[in-house]
Amino acid sequence: MKRLISIITLMMVLVLAACGNSEESSESSVEENEGSASEASSEESTEASGGMVSYTTDAGEEIEIPEDPQRVVILATSYFGNVMQLEANVVGAHARVTESDVLEPYTEDIELVEDGNIEQVMNLDPDLIITFNSDENLDKLKAVAPTVPIDYAKWNYLDVHRELGKITNTEEKAEEWIAGWEAELEEDRATVEEAIGEDATASVVEQYAKDIYVYGTNWGRGTEILYQGLGVDVPQAIQDEVVETGWKAISAEEIEKYSGDYMFVGSGDSGADNAYRDTAVWNNLEAVQNERVVEFNSSIFYYNDPYSLEYQKDIIMEALTK
Repeated sequence: MKRLISIITLMMVLVLAACGNSEESSESSVEENEGSASEASSEESTEASGGMVSYTTDAGEEIEIPEDPQRVVILATSYFGNVMQLEANVVGAHARVTESDVLEPYTEDIELVEDGNIEQVMNLDPDLIITFNSDENLDKLKAVAPTVPIDYAKWNYLDVHRELGKITNTEEKAEEWIAGWEAELEEDRATVEEAIGEDATASVVEQYAKDIYVYGTNWGRGTEILYQGLGVDVPQAIQDEVVETGWKAISAEEIEKYSGDYMFVGSGDSGADNAYRDTAVWNNLEAVQNERVVEFNSSIFYYNDPYSLEYQKDIIMEALTK
């Protein structure tokens, strides 16, 4: 009898062990399948985006960005026209670019991001964000997607177009535009020199709120075209005090010191009363006396991207050669 009980007990143990091994085998199989699926999904995602590449920011930081970005959000307003001309895959941009009548048409098929709206950026599911290095939300943006912070003051306007081509995997298109642009400027430069001579100077001034600004040779407002492209001379005071820093705030009484043979004057913002243009100092300038004051729309001339530059060049050429 005892022997029969022992046999029955042994059989039950063997059955339970077999069941346990079967369950463990089944669970192990499920875990392996789930792991394989996760790895496959990750590999597919990496393959779709072309993988990641190392990039060194203006601050010297090594980061990883997509080799071929598919969902770019451009929050650095100055570079919106650049990335659009490069035909990068833009899904979102800072809403402020719509203030330019030249750039506004290019925002039709992308989402406009309000200033500081991180949630809106997240909802766009970007794989690359481009912003200024001064962006106060930089750390938050880095948590959303690989973020390239650009130092505006570091870059020449053509060099930054090349760099944006590198960042968005559109280098060939960037070089193509630059080559065409430089060829145009070479012809235009000869035309301008014939019209105004080799020694004519020009100044670019603009008022924002109560401050009057004068600009150097690489700070938007048509400065890149005038000084770098067309070779118009820079007044000595601007060369000495402004070119290195990019811009300088001046008083109405100081305008004569920074004035050129031609004065390019921006409309400024809604807070600008432009009262300096009613002063005796202004009205006694040679440029004013000789009717060489060229007015421009600040919201358009602020930018130095390909679309804006091409628009500005037509206005500047007409003013200098009429």
